[in-house]
Amino acid sequence: MNGKNTVQMMIWELERGFQRLVHDLNEISKEEAQWRLTPHSRTLEIIKQWNEKGNEWVSAQTLDPVSTIEYKVIHIAQCKQMYDEYAFREGTLNWNDLKSPEWPDCIAYLQQTQTRLIDSIKNLSDGQLEELVSTNWGELWPIKQIISTMIFHDTYHFGQINTIRNLYKIMNKDNPNLLHKEM
Repeated sequence: MNGKNTVQMMIWELERGFQRLVHDLNEISKEEAQWRLTPHSRTLEIIKQWNEKGNEWVSAQTLDPVSTIEYKVIHIAQCKQMYDEYAFREGTLNWNDLKSPEWPDCIAYLQQTQTRLIDSIKNLSDGQLEELVSTNWGELWPIKQIISTMIFHDTYHFGQINTIRNLYKIMNKDNPNLLHKEM
């Protein structure tokens, strides 16, 4: 045993889901990525404004909980970067320091944040997984919780992305049984 069995398994889980996510994202057109289910769907512009102006600004907006795929990809990437920054690096980034590239450039940004996160954890030992590290909101979490959160976060949003994509396909095909084709 090399003392890294759990760490290596967590990296495998991080990479396994992530590779599937990126594979599917690479098949999505810009039109699909930027499609809004409702007029108040969360978009790339919303995430840019949120990063710049903060939570009070977004709370004052009329936004539906559903977003564009592009928004989800930026959200996943930015969360990876913030968790990595505060758990394993200087902890000086603010949300308004983060990138928000348009489709399809946001996929490369997502891949960069994944690589950076993997680089931060690949040399950890299993014994270090219990060490407490910072979050960007000031709580201390064990390293294993940071990694686990990133695994589940990708999976959760991957499911949402697939749902949005399926809704796009349903709403944008000739189907006389659909009542709300005009969206």
